[in-house]
Amino acid sequence: MMAHLPKTITLPHNSVLFSNSEHHHEIGNHENHSHVRQHRQSSRYSFYHHGHNHHRIRYENTYRMEPNNEHKLDLVQIRRVATSTIEAAILNYEYNPEQATKFIELLAEQIRSRMKQLHFPRYKIITQASIGQNKGQDLRMVSKCIWNSKWDRHITITKETFNDFITVTIFFIYTE
Repeated sequence: MMAHLPKTITLPHNSVLFSNSEHHHEIGNHENHSHVRQHRQSSRYSFYHHGHNHHRIRYENTYRMEPNNEHKLDLVQIRRVATSTIEAAILNYEYNPEQATKFIELLAEQIRSRMKQLHFPRYKIITQASIGQNKGQDLRMVSKCIWNSKWDRHITITKETFNDFITVTIFFIYTE
């Protein structure tokens, strides 16, 4: 016969455990507990859960090694959506070195979000974006990847305006 062990829950690392004189435990904001004595505890603490039956749902692996026909990448659609997103973002943008980093981070996240909306299941989407001031210089970017060349893809889009240039590379990596 197996003994029932207490279930363990994990608290955030910076959580504070409070206890009062009756040995009841509360987890919470210490600002509202002026009458309660504070104790800093480890981030792991065991509580007995009587009557609680928490079951984790487990899904079986599909062992799918390649995308379904209806979920294969449509590079024409991907290029169209990414290009329109970039063009809309730079329409009235004037290069500013102090704001360029934040602008390109937001643009990369917006493109990644738009790619996710196209719904290509099992593909990890990585967006890499660069911006620079256009002063007649030349810039070359190179990426090397070790991947499955049958299913993994990337596209690169470069747009130039009078003031700046933007290069965006979007990687699609199929995950099994």
